[in-house]
Amino acid sequence: MKVSANLSDWSQVVYCKLENQQIDFKAPQNWNTIGRVGRAKLARHAIAMANTLGGYVVIGVGEDANGTPNQYVGMSDEEASSFDPSTVGQSISSFADPPVSLDIVRPVLDGRRYVVMVIYPFQDMPHVCSNGCENELQRGAFYVRTPDARSKVAVKASELHLLIQRSLRNQRQMLGRMLRGILYEDRQAETPEMELLAPMLEHSRQLALEKLGKRQVHSLPFFELVCHPVKLFRELGLSNLRRAVDAIEQQNLYDAGTMTTAFQSESFATNDSLCGMYYCQGKAVSLWELYKNGFFHVAAVVDPEHPESLALNGGRLADLVVFSMRLLGQLYTNLGHPEALLDIAVRIPNSNGVTLGGVAVSDSSPAVCRVMDIEVSKQRSAGDLEGGASAETAKQFFAEICELFNAPQSAAELAEIKLSFQEGR
Repeated sequence: MKVSANLSDWSQVVYCKLENQQIDFKAPQNWNTIGRVGRAKLARHAIAMANTLGGYVVIGVGEDANGTPNQYVGMSDEEASSFDPSTVGQSISSFADPPVSLDIVRPVLDGRRYVVMVIYPFQDMPHVCSNGCENELQRGAFYVRTPDARSKVAVKASELHLLIQRSLRNQRQMLGRMLRGILYEDRQAETPEMELLAPMLEHSRQLALEKLGKRQVHSLPFFELVCHPVKLFRELGLSNLRRAVDAIEQQNLYDAGTMTTAFQSESFATNDSLCGMYYCQGKAVSLWELYKNGFFHVAAVVDPEHPESLALNGGRLADLVVFSMRLLGQLYTNLGHPEALLDIAVRIPNSNGVTLGGVAVSDSSPAVCRVMDIEVSKQRSAGDLEGGASAETAKQFFAEICELFNAPQSAAELAEIKLSFQEGR
C-alpha cells in the first residue's frame, strides 16, 4: 500500500479492523496530556513504520474484549486539535535521527472525527532512536514494523539485512533521479502532469469495474499494470495503436500460463483509446486500454479458473509479471518509440490477508500479505525491455512482491529461478 495523506476514501484505513504492518490503532487521547511516555509510544510506532513500509497510526479507535480494534468512538474537537502537525512532528523527530517525515490528517467518517498520523518510509538512511524513554524507546536501536503488527527493535540478522537493502535501494533510486535531473534539466516539460494522467487512470479503472464486476475490483485480489512514457506522446491515431497491438507476438496474458480453458477475445475503440477484453467461460477476466498518448492500463484476474480465490497462484502471478514486461517492450517499440523511458507500476489491490501459493517454505509457513494494496514501480526504457531486460526486470518486480507477501528471501530466490526458466521457454 502506497502511503499518502491525500486518500479519497479514509474508510479503508480507519475501518480496517485489523492492525498490520502498515496500520496501528490507538484509543482517543489528547496529545497535551499523554506525557512523555505516551508520546514516546507513538514515536516508537512512527519510527518502526518509517523504517519498514510507512503506514498510518489511527487515533480514536478502541478495542473490544477480544482486542479487535472496532470501537469507532472518534475524538472530541479538543483531542483532535491537540495533534498539531508542527508540535507532533517536532516531538516525534526528537526521538529519531534522521527526523521522521509525517503528516497529520483529521478525517470525519459517519459523523466522528479521527486523527491519522501518516508516516512516510525513509528516503535515504533508516531512522535510529536518538533518545530513550523508560520501557518505550531504547537509544541507539533501529525499530521495525513486523507482519504481526509489532513495533520492535531489529535484532535479527534478516531484519537488519532488510533495512540495509532498503537503504541501498533508496540511495540507488536517488542517484538515478539526480542523474536524470542532470541529463534532462532542460526538458522539464517531459514529465506528464498528474492532472493529465489521473483522468485516464480513473476512466480505465471505472471500465474495469464495469467489465470485471464490483466484487472482483472492490473485494478480491487482482493484477493491475499501469504504464506511461515519462514524456507522453503526441496523440497517435487509433490505426497506429491497432497495428502496434496486432504486431505483438503474444497478445493473450494467459498464454504464458498452463491454462486448460479456452479464451474468447474482443477489442473496441473509444474516442481516445483502444481496448481489449478476454473472456473465460463467458465471464470477463482481463481488460486492457491503450491511449493515443501512450498511457497503458491492464486489469486481470490472476487465475481465471479460480477467480474467487483469496489464495493467489504464485506461478501464474509470475507468468503475468513476465508476460507484462515482454509486452511493454514490444508494444512501445511497435509504436515507434523504443527510446521512451517508461514509468511502470504493478499493483495487487485488495491484498490484505491474501496468501501467495508456491513461494512458502512449508505448508505451515504460508506467504501472507498484510498490506491493503501492493504496489511496486520502476522505470525502464522500451528498448531495454525489448532488447532482453524484460526477464531481469520481471525478477525484480516479483522479488519485491514476494517481500510484501512476507515470503522469506529463499522463496523469492526460488521464484527468480522459476522466472529464468520461463524466459527461456
